[in-house]
Parts: sequence; structure tokens; C-alpha cells
Amino acid sequence: MSKKPVVELNHVTKRIGKTTIIDDLNLQVFPGEVFGFLGPNGAGKTTTIRMMVGLMDITEGEILIHNHSIEENFEKAIAHVGGIIENPEMYKFLSGYDNLVHYARMVPKKISKDRIHEVVKLVGLEERIKHKVGNYSLGMRQRLGLAQALLHSPSLLILDEPTNGLDPAGIREIRNYIRQIAHEENMAVFVSSHLLSEMQLMCDRIGIIQNGRLISVESVRDFVGTSSKQKIRYHVSPLDQAVELLRSTYGSVVESVGDGFIDTTVSYEGIADLTELFVTHHIRVYGIENIQSTLEEKFLEMTGGEK
Repeated sequence: MSKKPVVELNHVTKRIGKTTIIDDLNLQVFPGEVFGFLGPNGAGKTTTIRMMVGLMDITEGEILIHNHSIEENFEKAIAHVGGIIENPEMYKFLSGYDNLVHYARMVPKKISKDRIHEVVKLVGLEERIKHKVGNYSLGMRQRLGLAQALLHSPSLLILDEPTNGLDPAGIREIRNYIRQIAHEENMAVFVSSHLLSEMQLMCDRIGIIQNGRLISVESVRDFVGTSSKQKIRYHVSPLDQAVELLRSTYGSVVESVGDGFIDTTVSYEGIADLTELFVTHHIRVYGIENIQSTLEEKFLEMTGGEK
């Protein structure tokens, strides 16, 4: 991953009257990564996206895209951006291909037929691209929207709820295409979504915004605690004897005890060590389960759940 960001938000603040909507927001998105932007309803996600594409003025701070200010040098900054906001709008009486040709004519940068065929192949629409958009499924229209957003080879792709309204198969397709696009085109992808399980699978890093303030930015791996240690559940019998053995051998390794199981956080090698300990002391091991935290659990924990 390049150390030079594609987009930078530096001390960005947005006020409407006396109400602060976005409060001193700082973040960077780099080439080749999918950055997930999460937050409860009303946290400021859509406002941030609108400022990033120049649809809303910034009260304080600056947004730079390839070092071009979105406010002071809008045309040069926005030339690097492609985006989909919820469901893409297309001419339903035209074919998918004709929609792309029509859009290509409106872009100042000359777009070749080879580039059109390239993005069609990238999003997997080769077999249906000559069919009318009116006969497309929602998932196919989303893929066509991605193709349209990618036509001018942007450095930054902004997606607001890209899987909105899709069935599980469509969600999986779009998720895979987004990851593929980011890595194959070395593109920075900025995604806002409420589907936390999908964001966990899709994104490289996660930023959480609450009440207009950015409260955390971490890699997905670190955020859900899948780095050096893992939370492991041992299903064992006799339970009391197993708990006593662990406490006498390792001290505070036992985190919680349930109906027939023990939860503990250990290193990868520690899983084998504890298993060996149980076996040599004639504790029967019926199961070893990784109970890694999900992004949803961490998100609710950090944002106060239902509050």
C-alpha cells in the first residue's frame, strides 16, 4: 500500500446554524485499500460524503484529493473520483452498453471502446451488456453502476450503501467486485454501509463516526481482535477439574465458565499447549471453538448499542 493518500480530510468541520454536524474530522484513504465508514443513523456519514464530492460546503478544514482542494480546485479534484450513491440511475430503454457509451461522451477525458469493454469484463457483465437495462436485476444495475463509475479510471471510488436492496447472492457479488477493483486497479475505495457483516469481509480498514466525531480508525483485523491472540472456547469434562487445572497452571487464563465450556484468550501455540495439558491430565476435550468477536459486536460496544 502506498504511503501517499489519495484523499485526505484535514480538520473538517460542518455546522448548520449553531449545530455542529461534523466535528474536526481527520482521515486518509490510500491506494489499493477498501476503507469502511461506519456510524449510527445521523452520525454524519452522508454529510461527509457530500462534502467529499463537493455537494455540500465545508465550514472549516479541507478535503484534498490528490492534493487538490475539493473547494478551491473542484474540477481537478473531482476528476479523480467515481461514485455510486445508493441505486445508480440509468436509461432503462437503452442497453447497458449504450448507457456506458452515453456516459463516456459526457466525460472530458476521452474514453476508448477498449476501456468500456475492460470495465464490462471487470464487473462481469459481458453476457448481458447488450440487453436493455429495464430487464436487468437490481444486482446487475449495481454492477453497471460500478462500470460507469470506473470508466474514467478514477483514483477514488466512493460508494454509499452499494449493496442496498440486494439479495445475499447479489451482496456477495458486489463485495467481491469491490475488493477485486481496489486491488487490481490500485484504487482507493471509500464505502459507507449498515451491513456490518459485509463490511467485515469487504474492508481493509474501518473508521467509526459518532455524533460527528471520528472515534476509531483501525484495520479490520485489529478491530475484531484477530491478530496475535484468539478467544478460544474449550468444551471439556469434568468441567470443575479442568477449571482448577488451568488456574493452578496458568493463573488468570480462565476468562469465563459456562455449561460444559471454558473461555480463554491464548496465542496460536497456546491452543496446542492447553489441549496437551487437558489430555495429559485425563480431561476429555469434546470441542475447540474460535469465538472471535464480530465487527457488529465491536461496533455496538463502541457506539453504545441502542443508545
